[in-house]
Amino acid sequence: MWHIKNDINKHYLQTFEREIILPYLQMISDVVTEIETGRINKPLQRIDIWKDTEIFTTATDDKKNLFVYIMEKTVSGKKLQDLFISMAERFDSIAVENIIKLYKEQNRHVYSGNYNFPLVQIDELFKDLFVVYFYNTFFADEYIWSTMVGERYNRKAFHRNFKSENKMVVCPYCDIDTAVTVSNNNIEHFLPKSKFPLIAMNPFNLLSSCIACNKADEGKGDRIPDYPILSPYNEMIGDFASFDVDFLSKKITLSNVGKTRHDNYFKFLKLYSRYSDPIVYECVDHAAQSLFETLSNYKAPSKSVIDLYIRRNQKMNNLSFALKSVISNYPEYNALK
Repeated sequence: MWHIKNDINKHYLQTFEREIILPYLQMISDVVTEIETGRINKPLQRIDIWKDTEIFTTATDDKKNLFVYIMEKTVSGKKLQDLFISMAERFDSIAVENIIKLYKEQNRHVYSGNYNFPLVQIDELFKDLFVVYFYNTFFADEYIWSTMVGERYNRKAFHRNFKSENKMVVCPYCDIDTAVTVSNNNIEHFLPKSKFPLIAMNPFNLLSSCIACNKADEGKGDRIPDYPILSPYNEMIGDFASFDVDFLSKKITLSNVGKTRHDNYFKFLKLYSRYSDPIVYECVDHAAQSLFETLSNYKAPSKSVIDLYIRRNQKMNNLSFALKSVISNYPEYNALK
């Protein structure tokens, strides 16, 4: 619901793309082309055939050492260079070029703020490359990041950068939960990496969210949204959420006052049902009563004072969109000037 940015992490993840993702894709393309032109015969006799590519032979010593390290990285008993060989033996140059084209196309869409592109089935080998190796393993590898950027970088650093840049501790997806501690944070993929693996490392498909928003039973899980859709990187979606309070039934009701893309967002995160939970009413009501009690100590509390207080503290208090929307329904508020 919150409009966010991710420029600090963008710097790191674009370095990862430049230093690892694009060179790897180019190396596999070069080897497949060599096979088709007859310069390399199948079955491949060397597991380190990638060392013969121009990308590797013209690299600096530091970059060569980095490639040796990642290619020998083992996940579930399988080295990345084993995956490389499997790709080289399975795909032709057209298939590889199509993957490279799709990778660039999907990431270009996300960078431009467009999340409304079709699902394309990706071969399991490329899914493993982007999800198992790049995202799950390399994201947390201290040697890789220290070699590329000269400092440590990991998921904790991602959360720290994200919170610092956005100056907020509430979940940007829902505004229901806070995300102060790392243990209540997920690096969340807006479009799920299981369906869109090629954008698994795109900074504008990643954000720090509360755990609930990332779970299938409470939040979005790995479902694909209905289109058209927008993400918190597009705009302040919370401005298109209206909240009604029923004091008799003790219930908060979220309504969409925006367009279809906003409605699809609220459905995607299951926010209509999550805001109707009685505990949400209790939390909002408690916040309202605490606010009235605090401001009663002012000599001349006013509606404008309350409104200003809510605006100034929104990013540090959960359920602030709901509180701001329903506060005018309270008799204590309407008794003020």
